[in-house]
Amino acid sequence: MPITMQGNWTVAVKSKNAGYKQRFIIQGSDAADGIYTGETSTPPVDVTGTQWSITIEHLPRGRGASWQVSDERLGTPSRSAGQIVFDILSNDSGPDEDYNDLVLTCSTAESPSDYVVYGKVRSYSGRCFYNPCFPYDLVIDIPEQLREALRYDPVRDALTALYPERIRAFEKRPPIPDPEPDPLAFRPMMIPLGTEPASPSPNLGQMTKKGTTRSGRVSSARIPVFSKPQPHLPDLLKFKDRLRWRCQVEDQPGLLLRFIEYDRTASELGGGPYTGTGDRQILGLTVTDEQGNYIFRFTRTLEEIAEEFEDIPGGGTTATELRPDLIVQIVNGVGDGPDFLFETALLTNIPNLKRINLCVPEDAIRPRPTACQGGRAIQSIGNIWTLPGVGNTLDASGRITATNSSGPKITRGAWRGRLDLFACFVDQPQVKYYTIRFRRPGGSWSFVSQSYKHIKISDIGSSPSYDGTPVGPFTAIPMRVDGGPPQTVPYYLNIELDPGWIVAKRTRKMQLNSAYYENLLYGPEEDPRTVEFRIDGYDKDGDKVAGAEDSIRLYLDNRDITGDIESITMEGIPATECALFELPAANTTLTVKFRVRQQGGFVQSYQLSVLRGSATPVAVHDVVAPIQPLTVDYDETLHGDTLFGTADAVNPDLDDYVTAELQATAGAWLPAGKPFCAFAFEIHARPRMTNGYGLYGSRRLDVELVGISHPPSP
Repeated sequence: MPITMQGNWTVAVKSKNAGYKQRFIIQGSDAADGIYTGETSTPPVDVTGTQWSITIEHLPRGRGASWQVSDERLGTPSRSAGQIVFDILSNDSGPDEDYNDLVLTCSTAESPSDYVVYGKVRSYSGRCFYNPCFPYDLVIDIPEQLREALRYDPVRDALTALYPERIRAFEKRPPIPDPEPDPLAFRPMMIPLGTEPASPSPNLGQMTKKGTTRSGRVSSARIPVFSKPQPHLPDLLKFKDRLRWRCQVEDQPGLLLRFIEYDRTASELGGGPYTGTGDRQILGLTVTDEQGNYIFRFTRTLEEIAEEFEDIPGGGTTATELRPDLIVQIVNGVGDGPDFLFETALLTNIPNLKRINLCVPEDAIRPRPTACQGGRAIQSIGNIWTLPGVGNTLDASGRITATNSSGPKITRGAWRGRLDLFACFVDQPQVKYYTIRFRRPGGSWSFVSQSYKHIKISDIGSSPSYDGTPVGPFTAIPMRVDGGPPQTVPYYLNIELDPGWIVAKRTRKMQLNSAYYENLLYGPEEDPRTVEFRIDGYDKDGDKVAGAEDSIRLYLDNRDITGDIESITMEGIPATECALFELPAANTTLTVKFRVRQQGGFVQSYQLSVLRGSATPVAVHDVVAPIQPLTVDYDETLHGDTLFGTADAVNPDLDDYVTAELQATAGAWLPAGKPFCAFAFEIHARPRMTNGYGLYGSRRLDVELVGISHPPSP
């Protein structure tokens, strides 16, 4: 995904280690927008602009190839010779994943008025009642954490001392859990525990091999140290030392972050607790990269710095307290309104270069409907976006090419298995019901009538076997399909905005059984196997809502890859009884006739391999021209839309079998001193198919076991 930038930077090509052509594109700048060649000879580019981006692209080889977006990762900023410098590392679609194909260096002169903050954003979940990213503060982010924290006397005493009115109100009227909490309804609570060391660790916690972090070991920005005495502190520190809460953490790519400069209130400056009610100034936005890393630069004018003299708390050091205080929000859009998913606690006295790792409650950033994006209702199939401009495309037959990092990556693939159809009608809140139809392209429509369930909060635990409440199909209300007369058709409830249902995946409209529709519409040998699905929204009276419709074509193919080894022969003679080859020479040629086939052309790769004894790989190669490839990987430039298997290999017969005359690459089938061993000749293949969440793996199609001896028995 593109890297977002702010302010003045010089962009230079640091290195290129790639066979493909490389380039980078600058967009949104004041005067440097353009395409730049990815070579070290390219002159550095001076870029200015409030908000701009860098996109790295590469050009695969082959006729008709087009530029593709590379994966990009942020390096760690550092100081060097009066500059702040960081790298942007990229990985193209070649076979390696070393992120050195094109490396750009971004640099900017250090200035007392310029600030660069960077770090990693992760979500946290599990047994943790405070934010694990504040080692010198105990931060309560959400009501559920507060409810848990109040069970422990040291925490209760501290919170009651700092937030007496809020605690009284909370305990008097404990909130009912809301599947979509309002972030404005709860400001973070902060219990100061101490001051930050002069050189804090930059690491985000002490991560275990399972991806967990222990509380109180995570570096963040310096937090407020209030001047009033805190009698709760000794007991609280002892209590925290005893805690062994473990929080599951996960990197959060593609989050939109909004940075806000915060002016502390008179009460906060006087030593009171953080309230979040001080004046705010929006500084700008940035987006996390594919690993959840971010970099954000902002500038404070001399006038703004001078205003900080009014915000120095009693006993504070002027040089430190003149630094800005920050709040970070996870937001849905680029506006300055209150629509955000999460807001951090206060991050105070930020120096000119600072790592700030952020931890966000997972529940706060779960996908929730905000608006129908991309000008369409159908948003994704599983984790593969169907929106325009995000790197995923469907061809006219419904083959999917997906490059977006939010889901599996695939080229010209088919859809297989159970497909989660996500769509939204949030922009048309009058939609109460929807129908889904399907057809062959150009054919007549039929209605989907699969049963679909979702978890309804009020029904949880209603029976030991509860697995969801029906969303449909129902037929009680006649629908005016396509504006015609009312007719009884299967329809479903539009629950996407109904808080009575669990929020997770509420925009999922159906879990389509792709094999059912494929086999209903197509015979075993028919291709292409395109199925068109259409969704329509209706109001409470069964009238079609104008504009509430969308359709999508998907190439469905649930046919398996098949393969077999028809024969293994030596000089035209099959193996003797018990499949024993007695070799006249140490590296006598063995001829293998084999086949791999997928009727739709959705083979991703296949391989003929040889194992010896206890599964020791034996390298082999074809020794008779034309050489038969033993390992084949799908390449769009070479194969186009389809790789059927050995039918696309060298000299297949009418049944798609090919032959390979094999010798051991080491020069002998048997290792020195071994007159006999068992061998396994195997065919493995992997389909080019997805269910929207992952790719199907390689599996063994056939195996032939033979014995090989040398020298031959007397």
